[in-house]
Amino acid sequence: MSTTIRASQLASSIISPVTEEKQPSVFDIIAQENLATSIRPALQHLVKYLAYFKPKTFLSVHKNFDEYYLLFDLILQNHYLKNYGASFTENFYSMKRVFTKTGSSPNDNRERILSLLTLVGWPYVEDKLNQLHDRLKEVYEIRSWASIHDVKSKCQKMFVVIWPYIKTIIKAVKSVLQLAYILNRSSIHSPWLYFSGVILKHLTPEDLEAFNAVPLHLQTGFFNRIWRFFLGLPGIVSRLFAYGLFFVQFLDYMYNTDLTKLTKTGLSEAIPAPPHKMIIKESEILSLDTNKCPICMKKRVNDTALFVSGYVFCYTCISQYVNTYQKCPVTGCPANVQHLIRLFV
Repeated sequence: MSTTIRASQLASSIISPVTEEKQPSVFDIIAQENLATSIRPALQHLVKYLAYFKPKTFLSVHKNFDEYYLLFDLILQNHYLKNYGASFTENFYSMKRVFTKTGSSPNDNRERILSLLTLVGWPYVEDKLNQLHDRLKEVYEIRSWASIHDVKSKCQKMFVVIWPYIKTIIKAVKSVLQLAYILNRSSIHSPWLYFSGVILKHLTPEDLEAFNAVPLHLQTGFFNRIWRFFLGLPGIVSRLFAYGLFFVQFLDYMYNTDLTKLTKTGLSEAIPAPPHKMIIKESEILSLDTNKCPICMKKRVNDTALFVSGYVFCYTCISQYVNTYQKCPVTGCPANVQHLIRLFV
């Protein structure tokens, strides 16, 4: 009888072989990381908007957003690690975490805690350290070591100096691991996966069957596609908001720099003025009729005096000349349109 059972098990394994587990591509990983980094700012913008219109309800949430988000992220990631063996964004892109020692998902509490420390704990600590560095940088960046005497201030000064190097080293290690992952020289793309002791692999049909309830974004059907699109909205909203901020900053730059002159008055002021050429000498002015313009040599229209020299011209003639040459056409004295005086005779 045992021989019959073994034969049936062997036959079933041949008929329905186990699907090979493959690691996700670098494009899947980049998409997953972009979604993971876009959820927090999207929620922060939403809370900020709600606090503006409902300050009594949401102002405290906005002021302590880091702590509220830490609690929310902890509950969310723990739920997905416990039930689906991956973080929320990893599960969204059909990935799972596999422990390198056991080859199984992080079901044990100790294994899950290691993943939570890198998924939830480290981003919170890094954000707080960045905020602390920004505050201390304003105080200690201009102070020399000789002017610091107490131990606390020396530690703060040392942190201001060292923290940027630590971040650079972490980014360098991550870049090296990502390059090695692309070249199939490493099974991990992030140092945090190494500290958690896990690697990422794609979910298999067997994994989906083992779930008590398959998440909506992993199911098929029209409504499930809508749900998947809805979950991807934070990334879209965050990018649109970033583009909007860039556009606002661009407008602010345009209206607060020399480009304003280019947009308001055209290219005439942006292009260097041609070399100044005297239209008429002062000695020749005496031979002109008193009602003629020294520029057009015709009867003046809308008499306008130039303050720096005292000569009178047509308003159109002297205005165009001063805008182009920034000088008096007779004396060559520096001038601008503010030096024009309309004469009403």
